[in-house]
Amino acid sequence: MSIRTVLLHAAPDSGFDDRLAFAVALARQTGAAVKALYTLYPAGVPRVGRALSIYVNELVHEAKEKEPAFKAKFEQALAAAGVAGTWTVVDGEVTSALRDEVTFADVTVVSETPYGTVDDQLAATLPEHLALACNGPVAVVPTGKPVPARIGRALVAWKPSREAGHAVRFALPLLATADEVEVLTVEEGDPAATASGARLVAWLNSHGVNARHHHAKDGAAGVTIANEVQKFGADILVMGVYSRSRLAEMVLGGVTASLLVDPPAALLVAH
Repeated sequence: MSIRTVLLHAAPDSGFDDRLAFAVALARQTGAAVKALYTLYPAGVPRVGRALSIYVNELVHEAKEKEPAFKAKFEQALAAAGVAGTWTVVDGEVTSALRDEVTFADVTVVSETPYGTVDDQLAATLPEHLALACNGPVAVVPTGKPVPARIGRALVAWKPSREAGHAVRFALPLLATADEVEVLTVEEGDPAATASGARLVAWLNSHGVNARHHHAKDGAAGVTIANEVQKFGADILVMGVYSRSRLAEMVLGGVTASLLVDPPAALLVAH
């Protein structure tokens, strides 16, 4: 399997330029086309109440006015990179609109957005909601951080869970094009983690992936993963999300929550 379609969430928030650059670079590296879905309806706002409807209608009107400028950016970026693509405008709930398209795309690109503009604040919960709702991988691009021209180094945060397994299988076409892949396991009271990491490396090698294993005996997983991203110089972090319930993550804290809030690099996640 190879990456042939990159689905891009297009909307007038401050993360658009960074995720556009990431989507185009990914498409150029893998020979894919980019399908942009420009969503008029704001993320995270239910269609309830007259007053709220008036507010939503104003946001939709603003999104329509901004659409030509964002479409022009999209077309210019594709032309400069020599990448094919399409631009579609949809008037529907964002997560649902994207979820309907994920089945027919190989990677979906969204952003981690800071709490800046109204559009940013409304889009802030989109990555986790989409990752939980979709049957494909989601790339979460940090806003305001350097965007790699290509994915040369990939870090896989591994533990033998269903979610991590899904993420690695979805990421396999991308991992095969990377120069170096590191599989990171963190012990956290599970001495069997290192053996599982070694087995994953052997499996990746059998698929032509240039992978090696690094095992960390000490440290909390979230902090260790973030530090290793910087140490390894990873362009992307591959990981499963919410291997325990979202409620448990909210109460106890968790790796998914910490890394989605402040990604150390672009994330490729799956549930």
